Amino acid sequence: MCDLGASRRAMLGSAVVLGAGLTAPVVGGATARAATRSEGKGKGAGDAEGTRLILLGTAGGPVPVAERFGMSTVLVVGDRNYLFDAGRGSVSQYVRAGLTLKSLRGIFVTHHHADHTADLFQYLLLGLISPDGDQLVPSVPVYGPGRAGELPPQWGKPRPAPLVNPANPTPGLKDLFADALNGWAYQFNELGREATMPAHPDRIMALHEIDVAHTGADPLKTRAPRMRPFTVFEDDRIRVSATLVPHGLVFPAFGYRVETPDGVIAFSGDTAYDENVVELAHDADVLVHEAVSVDYYADRDPADGFIEHLKTAHTDVVNTGDVARRAGARKLVLSHLGPARPGMVPDRVWHEGATRRYAGPVVVGNDLDVVRLGRARGAAG
Repeated sequence: MCDLGASRRAMLGSAVVLGAGLTAPVVGGATARAATRSEGKGKGAGDAEGTRLILLGTAGGPVPVAERFGMSTVLVVGDRNYLFDAGRGSVSQYVRAGLTLKSLRGIFVTHHHADHTADLFQYLLLGLISPDGDQLVPSVPVYGPGRAGELPPQWGKPRPAPLVNPANPTPGLKDLFADALNGWAYQFNELGREATMPAHPDRIMALHEIDVAHTGADPLKTRAPRMRPFTVFEDDRIRVSATLVPHGLVFPAFGYRVETPDGVIAFSGDTAYDENVVELAHDADVLVHEAVSVDYYADRDPADGFIEHLKTAHTDVVNTGDVARRAGARKLVLSHLGPARPGMVPDRVWHEGATRRYAGPVVVGNDLDVVRLGRARGAAG
């Protein structure tokens, strides 16, 4: 397990510079959700509310439902904001939460599925020029997966599988931004002649592709070998560690552990039940874990192989409680819920599933819910 014996504040006293690339207790249910929102809705960064998580989007999968936006969570530490994934609607939800772009100090991507990255480039596209002066402050570090390097064999029954961009079929974080920047060249070039940009767009965000060569992982067979979390980012507020997690054929896919002066938060990312996640969340104050309801899908005669996909790429809600219990996490937050539409699986059912094997508090995540740490713990558990 990770060594948490050292003082968190002492540990956070020095910064590490990494190489840049391209230049109230909540227990689930409607009543608890309303209580959580009343504590922090519209109260963004820059106030004295302490360290907190804001669930910007809680939908699992590329499903454009009205009730939930795409997967995205922001960690607010004093006057700084750190974003974890940027799914559909993330930018709008970020602003709705009362947060400022100038306070964004880091972005961390778990993997390159669209429900986690649809709004990633939008932060750059929309955060350069603002009439009220709220814009990104260069340079914002962005961390995420590099190129997979090789496509795995087709999973399940053989079927037509068109190959997009055959010259680079497994693009990484830098490719995503470079290609999007080229595609939006006219937008940037034209606006640059109408207004003053803080810097050239390719210098607004410092892109870091997380190196996994030392882990012994590969895209074909061992995508998430047993490993210890390793540090990828550190400033004078937080330290972020990453670990590889199993998410079907996806490689690399990361979970993140964040150590702050007010507590430890672990993000599972999209993952099957795995020992790496248990270690990642060891003694965490909050574990934000994806959850699917295998029973819901199994009862509806899904397409061939879909249940097997759920079991190899995601975690059933009952098993999320098992992860939290074994890790010794003090609170479990369910997010990236599948099915995403709330009426399909009521909050109480999610809560009941997670508490079968976990006795601690469980938050069934809904968009714009707030989970507090540190000096505000007395008000929010």
